[in-house]
Amino acid sequence: MQEIIKTFDLRVDLAVEARDIVRGVADIEIEGVVETIEEMDNNVKIHTITINNQNGAQKIGKPIGTYVTIQSPPLKINDPYVKEEIIKAMAKSMKVLVGQDLSPDQTVLLVGLGNWRATPDSLGPKFIEYSPITRHYHQYAPQALVEGMRPTCGIAPGVLGITGLETFEVIKGIVDSVQPALLIVVDALAAQNVERIGTTIQMSNTGIQPGSGIGNARHAITQEDLGVPVIAIGCPTIVNAAVIADQAVRKFCLDSGAMYDEIRSRNSIQEIVSFYGGSLGVTPKEIDEIIENTARIMAMGVAVSIFPGISEEQLELYAT
Repeated sequence: MQEIIKTFDLRVDLAVEARDIVRGVADIEIEGVVETIEEMDNNVKIHTITINNQNGAQKIGKPIGTYVTIQSPPLKINDPYVKEEIIKAMAKSMKVLVGQDLSPDQTVLLVGLGNWRATPDSLGPKFIEYSPITRHYHQYAPQALVEGMRPTCGIAPGVLGITGLETFEVIKGIVDSVQPALLIVVDALAAQNVERIGTTIQMSNTGIQPGSGIGNARHAITQEDLGVPVIAIGCPTIVNAAVIADQAVRKFCLDSGAMYDEIRSRNSIQEIVSFYGGSLGVTPKEIDEIIENTARIMAMGVAVSIFPGISEEQLELYAT
């Protein structure tokens, strides 16, 4: 897997996948990295990876910070029971990542990254669509708010190819003007395993680099650059074709007893996908349903955490 990633210059978005790649079959502990696993029930598992120093950051290829992965295969279907468990897991994880209580009058800025014209990349804009937005009520109709609702504002800034604006430029301008206490950024991710598409939510307090998963990295959105704590949330929606091909070849050799030749396999895969420059991404045919369900769940998971004590039914009334 490491050689495929190097050959096709793939970025590993998920910290759990980066950790697995580094540890490999030897499963050796990584100095500076602490891991915990919690199973909420049979459908939801919370995997927390904390990178404590530069050694761990260099080994895994991720900034120092905390990465929470919520794994739930039923996430991609509209199962009400599992939905509630995932929302609880997200709210619980948000408390760990934010690390401090926000006062009710502090503003939270929600940002949905991605291209609303491309379904696999529309998770961010969909998240904004289903999130409760209340900042304007505080100014123009405070009587319409449920008691205890903080001001929240949201934006889906689009992508450079549509707007001609760098995402960071848009967010920086809004942050300077609105001065939020917290920034929550949602984006679609790329996975290195097809089983993670629509089944995994990653949350971290290290910021995010838009487009990195598909080799089109833009300016990173971090607390260091914006002066505001940044919580990044994402769900894998695509897998590179080279990764799928490599996994298929390995499984065929294992099942048939054939000898696996890594170099020949990699060269053959590279020859086939070279027509697309090696950047051919694959997404399932039901990706529209996955995006819809995941966006709703993620929006409510974030809403429950930033509007404590307010019911989901009330929160849904303020969605855009």
